[in-house]
Amino acid sequence: MTAIQEVAYPPRHAKPGPRGAPIVGVAHELRKDPLNYFVGLMRTYGEFVHFKIGMAPIIMLNSPDAIKHVLQDKFEDYPKSRFYRTFKPILGRSMFTSSGETWLSQRRTATPCFGGARFEIMAERIVAATDKMLDRWDGLDRKGEPVEIVHEMMRLTLDGVTQALLEMDFIENYDELHEALTVILHETERRIWAVVPPPEWFALLTRPRYRRAIKTIDRIIRGIIDERRRNPRNSDGLLSTLIEAHDREGSGDESLLKDQVVAMIATGHESTACALAWAFYTITQHGDVRDRVYEEVDRVLGGRDPRAADLPSLQYTGMVFEESMRLYPPVWTISRVATRDDEIAGVKIPKGTTVMLSPYAMHRNPEFWPEPEKFDPERFHPDEVAKRPRHAYFPFGGGPRVCLGNRFAMMEAKIMIAKVIQRYRLSVLPGQDIVAEPMITLRPRDGIAMALERR
Repeated sequence: MTAIQEVAYPPRHAKPGPRGAPIVGVAHELRKDPLNYFVGLMRTYGEFVHFKIGMAPIIMLNSPDAIKHVLQDKFEDYPKSRFYRTFKPILGRSMFTSSGETWLSQRRTATPCFGGARFEIMAERIVAATDKMLDRWDGLDRKGEPVEIVHEMMRLTLDGVTQALLEMDFIENYDELHEALTVILHETERRIWAVVPPPEWFALLTRPRYRRAIKTIDRIIRGIIDERRRNPRNSDGLLSTLIEAHDREGSGDESLLKDQVVAMIATGHESTACALAWAFYTITQHGDVRDRVYEEVDRVLGGRDPRAADLPSLQYTGMVFEESMRLYPPVWTISRVATRDDEIAGVKIPKGTTVMLSPYAMHRNPEFWPEPEKFDPERFHPDEVAKRPRHAYFPFGGGPRVCLGNRFAMMEAKIMIAKVIQRYRLSVLPGQDIVAEPMITLRPRDGIAMALERR
């Protein structure tokens, strides 16, 4: 774990936190190993940690009550911080980056598409997407070839989200889209942690791959919107709903509609894919857990396809997925900015201060998670969940801005895990160094190659 310099910053206020270096603050140390650095800050300094990245004052919050205060109680006073500006080239003015009335309007439009009577239909489409992947795996299995689980989950969740939410087949564009998104994520991550982030025009001018990636996303998504307009559907699916709402408002701003669709695709598949990859990895590493998941799936489903009505009965499978997200939360850090002076538990939060919340660190707080590095799905038995503060665990964020697709993601994960293990037993190929890479999402750095064994 990266060592934390245990001195107050700034000394004259005796605020707990690392001193950092002049001008750059803790940026240099942080970039070496962000995950362990944040865990070290929490364990060294406690509930409130003061530091700077560049000249920006930051307070890291490591208390469920403080996290609730920011995400729920006073969420309007804590919009997304400047770090999210780097997402503008790809997500524009979508719900992910906007605030105020723009955010609220988009949220209201999209919310009905994520639940209710549509759940059963969405479940059927997720099953169909998973069947397509498994049929392709059958061909690899016959050849004795492994699968790279991160790549496979990215492809699967893209197919799942576009089929279930957008009601379209998008898989033919997968490779082009995935490469473009990866390039953009790397560039965005680089700019987020820069002491002096270069302006967007400079990044576009000096990084041809980044410029091409932005154009690729724009071309693909505008093509999707144009195709749906040429062939409209009488549907309450997300794509049709967004187009209808946009046309009804009559703004004529096609870029806003494009931003909304990009955000749904990018955020709707990337984070779930990472979570699923880590879930399959953790299942393979714990034979007792693996056996219980197999027993539950076989008992509940009896070899048939899962349905939305089966989800409550797949309780242990859900517990395994949640424990995997505790250790490897796809969104590993969240930041907000105080728009007015505030106070949390007697700690002053001056206007303009960035508050940082790290699910990765908080999920390792031994006060709420005994033996925090141990993989133990029983932590998520309902009786255990009831004992913990709500915001000791927040892989989907919290409050009014909680991830809109959180229920969809849980449904998707249970179905996909169940379908895979009905047909295959996975094992990690030896000789790999499995390391979490803190990009915008928490990906396995070099992927995870897995062998297939037909059940």
